[in-house]
Amino acid sequence: MLAGVFSIIASTADSQLLVCSSAIARDISPGLHRRMSRKYGVKYEQFMTLVVGILAVIAAISISSTVFSLVLFASGSVASSLGPAMLIILLKRRTHYLALNSMMLAGLSTAILWRVLGFNNILSEVCPGFIVAVLVHEVLMKSVLKTKGNAIGDTFIK
Repeated sequence: MLAGVFSIIASTADSQLLVCSSAIARDISPGLHRRMSRKYGVKYEQFMTLVVGILAVIAAISISSTVFSLVLFASGSVASSLGPAMLIILLKRRTHYLALNSMMLAGLSTAILWRVLGFNNILSEVCPGFIVAVLVHEVLMKSVLKTKGNAIGDTFIK
């Protein structure tokens, strides 16, 4: 029975590790992935898997929290990074991929910083992460990325 539980845990961890490293290697910067794949082949993706694995081990060793608090933190981080992006796309706001990426990074960074500073006892990290992400998106769309082309959904509501 115990061996079955451990095999399920190992299988899930393995799948999550591969999905995470593949997403980092392929989806976050597709141009870099093409260049590195041409130059190094599969070694680039294997290296990203190693990096993600090392980061996961460091996080597992250094974080002394309950599983429940880690799950709350993970869901809060996902909500503050992906939530604003999905909301902007669902509301059909004019956006740009750089603004979306910056917004997601700002939301995630704010959630992590909020948790590290211990403010999560006062207010969940979702709220400040969401607010910062939306503000970053609006500032970037109004100032830096005010070009006519290269926007997602030129037919969206402006």
